[in-house]
Amino acid sequence: MNPLEARYWGAVVEEVGGDEWLALRRLKVPSLQINGYTYSHEGRCNGKIVAVLPYRITAKGHEVLLRTEIVPPWGLTAVPCAITGGCDHEGEEPAQVALRELEEEAGYAVPPEYLISLGDCRGTKSTDTTFYLFTCDVSQMIAGEAKGDGSHLEEIGGTLWTQSPEKCKDPLVGTMALRLIKYLLRKRRTGDGKEG
Repeated sequence: MNPLEARYWGAVVEEVGGDEWLALRRLKVPSLQINGYTYSHEGRCNGKIVAVLPYRITAKGHEVLLRTEIVPPWGLTAVPCAITGGCDHEGEEPAQVALRELEEEAGYAVPPEYLISLGDCRGTKSTDTTFYLFTCDVSQMIAGEAKGDGSHLEEIGGTLWTQSPEKCKDPLVGTMALRLIKYLLRKRRTGDGKEG
């Protein structure tokens, strides 16, 4: 909830638990009879996360690039998931985070003008996190070494090219894949992919 909206409705938000990574917040808005809606807030990135779905065009068709890594809340076996990162550096814009994560997690040093915004979305109704979604065509690029961010899970993770992103259980991948299809269809029709 933005501060102006909170003031208008007389909303009160209080921290009810958590740590520097994740906080539980409780929202009260008496005028709307909301008397304690509890949700999570990702403090490490101020509730802003970037997800990127690079694609390439091959003789077999379009493929998208996913991460394969252990995601502890989902299990202790590596699974396909989105390339993600938090807006955890002061003043850093989502597009800058997307470029950094592409290089860290997939080894692609992508020029900023290649990055395409797929808009944003929310994860669930139990969090205030906003996900900023991006894609880019890496068909003519060669990946360098994915150095990661120094964390163990990134170090032991990898990447996977697939033509079947719908088989991935990460909802960010599904959302980005649908938006990427829409973008590519529009690009075929208009030549630039922009709405018009």
